[in-house]
Amino acid sequence: MPPAVWTRRWREHPLRRHVDVVEARLLLLVGVAAAVGAPAVGTAAGWSAYGHDRAVAAVQEATRRPVRAEVMEDAPASSTWADETGRLAKVPLEVRWTTADGQRATATVPLPAGTGRGDRAEIWLDREGGVVSAPLNGRDVWAGAVTAGLLGGAVTVGAGAVAATAVRVTCGRRRTAGWAREWDLVEPEWRRRLA
Repeated sequence: MPPAVWTRRWREHPLRRHVDVVEARLLLLVGVAAAVGAPAVGTAAGWSAYGHDRAVAAVQEATRRPVRAEVMEDAPASSTWADETGRLAKVPLEVRWTTADGQRATATVPLPAGTGRGDRAEIWLDREGGVVSAPLNGRDVWAGAVTAGLLGGAVTVGAGAVAATAVRVTCGRRRTAGWAREWDLVEPEWRRRLA
């Protein structure tokens, strides 16, 4: 039974050139580096993002506080806009709340479609009393870590694919140049035979 085709560059045969062996070894090296590097880079990127987002969440929890606010206007019953998850987009509505010093404050915040006048909504304020987004929760932190990990692994695999392509192109050019040099040596003899 003949050996597998993929081993052709490793076997001894009369058409094997040095560039074929170099190409096969470099492709093997790139493949192993990508196979080992992708999980390692993905894990490192994921844990780095997890640590960063946990620190951000801790700062946000320390500097933000929730307030119950009264909705001052009716939102449409449904919205024609949807976000990338398919959920209906939020509608900007005016809300009113009482500040820590007893004064009334108002702001426009995004609320779900169907929210009615007089409903209560939870909003988040920073230390200066400005409306801000809710602090990152555990699901947000994990989602960011998983996304960073997958992206890190994908970038590593992509870099491996680019490196393998560069090896193939470079070795292909060397092979073509070698064939051209050899043809320049053999071609005069062939021409004499045909004449």
